[in-house]
Amino acid sequence: MVLFHLWPGRVPGGYVGVDVFFVISGFLITGHLLREAESTGGVRLGRFWARRARRLLPAAYLVVAVTVAATLLVAPPALWQQWFREILGATLYAENWVLAADAVDYLAAEADPSPVQHYWSLSTEEQFYLVWPLLVLASAAVAVRVRRSTRATTGVVLATATLASFAYSLWLTVENPAPAYFVTPTRAWQFGAGALLALLLARPDRRPVLGDGVRTAVSWSGLTAILACALLYDAGTPFPGTAALGPVLAAAAVIWAGTPAGRLSPAPLLGWRPVRYTAGISYSLYLWHWPVIVFAPFALGHDPGLVERVLLLAGAVLLSALTKRYVEDPVRFARRWDLHRTRRVLGLTAASTVVLALAAGCGLGVAKHRVAEQEQIARQVATDPPDCLGAAAMDPEDPCHNPDLDGLLVPAPEATEDDVAEHPECWVDVYESDLRDCSFGPVDDPDVPHVALVGDSHARAMLPAFLELARQGRISLTAHLKSGCAWTTGAVSTGDEKRADTCEEWKGRLQPWLEEHTADTDVVVTTAYLKMISGDADRKTGEMAAAWRPVTEAGVPVVALSDNPWHDFQPSRCLEEESSVRPDSCDVSTAEAFPFDDTFKAAAEAVDGATYVDMTRYYCADGRCPSVIGGVNVYRDSSHLTTTFTRTLTPYLLRELRTAGVLE
Repeated sequence: MVLFHLWPGRVPGGYVGVDVFFVISGFLITGHLLREAESTGGVRLGRFWARRARRLLPAAYLVVAVTVAATLLVAPPALWQQWFREILGATLYAENWVLAADAVDYLAAEADPSPVQHYWSLSTEEQFYLVWPLLVLASAAVAVRVRRSTRATTGVVLATATLASFAYSLWLTVENPAPAYFVTPTRAWQFGAGALLALLLARPDRRPVLGDGVRTAVSWSGLTAILACALLYDAGTPFPGTAALGPVLAAAAVIWAGTPAGRLSPAPLLGWRPVRYTAGISYSLYLWHWPVIVFAPFALGHDPGLVERVLLLAGAVLLSALTKRYVEDPVRFARRWDLHRTRRVLGLTAASTVVLALAAGCGLGVAKHRVAEQEQIARQVATDPPDCLGAAAMDPEDPCHNPDLDGLLVPAPEATEDDVAEHPECWVDVYESDLRDCSFGPVDDPDVPHVALVGDSHARAMLPAFLELARQGRISLTAHLKSGCAWTTGAVSTGDEKRADTCEEWKGRLQPWLEEHTADTDVVVTTAYLKMISGDADRKTGEMAAAWRPVTEAGVPVVALSDNPWHDFQPSRCLEEESSVRPDSCDVSTAEAFPFDDTFKAAAEAVDGATYVDMTRYYCADGRCPSVIGGVNVYRDSSHLTTTFTRTLTPYLLRELRTAGVLE
C-alpha cells in the first residue's frame, strides 16, 4: 500500500492491500470474539472496545494531532476547509462516509487529497469493530434461546450478513460506483469472509488433513494472486464488486494454509527479519506514510523526485518506529495510569476524541469564516463593480485598465471552491438521469426570447451570465445541465460505465424534449468540456451535428459557445503561492489551454442554422490565457470558471448573441 501511494504507476492495483487487511481483521477479531462467547456465554463489549481503543487510537490520534498542526503551518488556506472537514471525519472514524459523499460530487472530483484520506479504511474497520461484536453477542443469545451451539448459530448469522453485504456491494458498484468504494456496507463482506474462515478453522476436527506440500502450494498461490491483483488492477477496475473477490479469496487462502513447513514454503520469507520488522511497524507506517507524501510538495515547494521519495519513505519508517516504540507499545501493554481498566480507557478515548474534534472543528470554523469573508468581498464587488472588473478588462472592442484593480483577487483562492453556479436544483449529478426542467423569467411571454441552455458542467459555469440576462428581462431561460454530458449522439469519454449509461439515458430524454419544444424555444445555446467527448475529430463532429439537426431543421437556431481554457494544474493553488498577483501570474499559452479538437466549431460549420460563438478573446490575449482578469480569479479548478468571473461576462455574452443574430 505504501509503495502504491509513492509510486502508483508501478503498482496500479496496490489498493487491494486494504481488502487483504479487512479479511485478516475479520479472521482475528471473530476468532477472539468466538472464543470469549463460548467460554463465558457472552462478549464483554466494554472490555473489547477498550482493548481496541488501546491498540489503535493512540497512534491514530497522534497522527491526526500532528496533521492539524501541519495543516495550519504548511498547507495553503485554500485547502483548509476541505482538509479540516476530513480531519474531523477521521477523528470521528467517519472518513469513509465523508469521501463517499464527495465521490458523487462532480465538482469535488478535482479536490486535492487530504493528509487523512487514508483513514477511510481505518474508519471502516472501526465501524466493523463496533457492529460485529453485537452480531456475535446476538448470535450467542439466539443460540441459548433455540438451544443450538453458539458456533453454529453465529455461523448462520454471520453468513447471512456476509452474503447480504456482498450482494449489496455487487449492486452498488454497478449502480453508484463512486461511493461504493468507501461505504461500509459494501466492505462488510470482506470482514465477513475472514470471520467465516475463523469459524471454519476454529474446530480442529473440521480442518482437512492436508500435507505441507498442498498447504505450501495454496499459500504461494494466494500470495501470487494478491500480487497479480496489485499489478493488473488499476483505477479503471470496477471496485469492490466482483473484482474484490480476487484479493479476498487469495487472502483467505493464505490464512487457511497457515505456516506450512519445508524449504519451498513461504514461511521462511514471511519470517525474514526485515519482513517481520515491517509487519511490526505496519500500523504506524500506514498512518504516517500518507501525510508525509501529501505535505511533502508544500514543504519542498515542488513535487518530490525519485531520491526525495526514497527519503520520504525512510522518514515515514523512522516516524513509524518511534511511534511504535514510544506510543503504541507503552499504551498497549502498560499497567500504569489504570490503562488496564475499561472505564478509564473508554473515558480517555472519549476525552481525546472530543479534544481532537474540537481542534478540527475550530480549524474548519476558521476556514469557513475566511471563505465567508471572501464571499462577502466578492458580493460587494459584484454589487457595485469598479471599472474594468473581470471580463471588461479583456473587452476586445474597448479594452481598459483600472490601476485600482492591480493586486486584487476576488474570489480569494480559498473561496473558489464555493464560487460555483447557483441553483443546484437545475443540476443532474453524475449518476442521475432525470430531466430537470429549470426555468427562469416569463417563459410563456412570446415577446421575450426563450433560451434553452444545454450541456455539462462547463455549460453550468455559464449559467450565472444567462440568469443575469433573465433577471434583466432580456431573455427567459430553461436550463438542462448534467455532469459530464455534452449534447451529442456520441458517448462520453470515461472509464465509468455507469456514468456513461446515465448520460445516454439523460440525452435520451433531452432530445425529445428539445424537439417537442421547438415552437416555444427561440434559441438553444450549448457548450461542454471538450475533453469529455470521445472519438476522432470526424466522428465527434458527425455525432454532435446529428443531435443538433432535428432542432435546427425545425427552425430553432443553435449557438455553440467555445469551451473555456483548460489547465494541467490548479490555478487557484498556483495563485496562492504567488507573493504578489500580477497579470501574468499562473497564466498558460493558448496552445496549452486549448489542446482538444474544437468540435463545436466544426459541428456549427456542418449544420445549417447553427452558429459558433468564440468566447476565447474574453479569456485570452496575445497568445496567453491569464488566471486573473480585471482583478477577478477566473478559475475555480483546472477547467471550471468561477461564478464571479462568469457574471462579468454577461454584457459580452449578450453582445455576442446579438452579433450571431439570435437576440435583438
